[in-house]
Amino acid sequence: MLLLITGSFDGTSDIVVPELEPAVFRFNYDLFAEYELKFTPEQWSIRNPSGLEITSKTVSACFWWKAFNSFLVDHDQFITEEVKYIFREIYNSCREMGIVRGVRPDFHNQYGKMTLLNIARQYFNTPDTLATFRLAGTEKFAGQPVVAKSFSSGLTTTNKALFTTQVEVEQLHPSYPWFLQEKLDSDADVTVFVCGQEQFAFYRDRANLKSLDWRTEINTDSVPKKEWFPLELTQSDSEGIKGFCSKLRVDWGRIDFMRTADGLVFLEYNANGQWVFLDFANEYGLLESVRHYLSA
Repeated sequence: MLLLITGSFDGTSDIVVPELEPAVFRFNYDLFAEYELKFTPEQWSIRNPSGLEITSKTVSACFWWKAFNSFLVDHDQFITEEVKYIFREIYNSCREMGIVRGVRPDFHNQYGKMTLLNIARQYFNTPDTLATFRLAGTEKFAGQPVVAKSFSSGLTTTNKALFTTQVEVEQLHPSYPWFLQEKLDSDADVTVFVCGQEQFAFYRDRANLKSLDWRTEINTDSVPKKEWFPLELTQSDSEGIKGFCSKLRVDWGRIDFMRTADGLVFLEYNANGQWVFLDFANEYGLLESVRHYLSA
């Protein structure tokens, strides 16, 4: 039985679980108090409110999907940290058994954006990039259009986010940390969802974007508008993706590129990036591939 560690409001899990039933146990972090859990150093068992049980003897695979994106409401911070610890312990016990699927949730604590860009240089074109304090090294961008991005995707104290934004280097405040890249001349964003040995490539035309970052215009309509379309990768790009994933020892995630006149330029690897938005209507086999990957 697959142990899916997630949250009760996760839409992706809502889509995947019916494809895997009855061989899936959904363990919702934000509803922890509704489960009966017995956990000793030797073994564990979890029972949900409906009476379904999974144990360290019956679990066949484990997949962590954005569990801590949910919040524990009306609980002391101490309780929250204790619950998180137990969830991580359950996941780690499955990892020790060699049955986890996907990429560990703390992957990017080991491989950050700069390290991944350095690795990606072996397989793809990459943009000129700089992380800086006191604006050190910004002379490399002299005469070039530059964009500022966020490493952490964190929010300000006023709940604002920094999306990809064109900036004038000489106007940047030297007391702030900056993540800067050359601005690319691109006609399309490209993303590749990697699921096991399969690669699903899609592109989104940039002609009608109102800003540099497509994420600021994510469609949230109840009937989503089709914005991403299948793309056939060149053999070189496909082999580059295989090599990159092999180097990182991963077989899951989403790789983002920009399409330029000189081909694809690597931007980043998201170890646990969303993928449903690429195939809302289930036209291209992503859901079936995920079902097979998680149940294999």
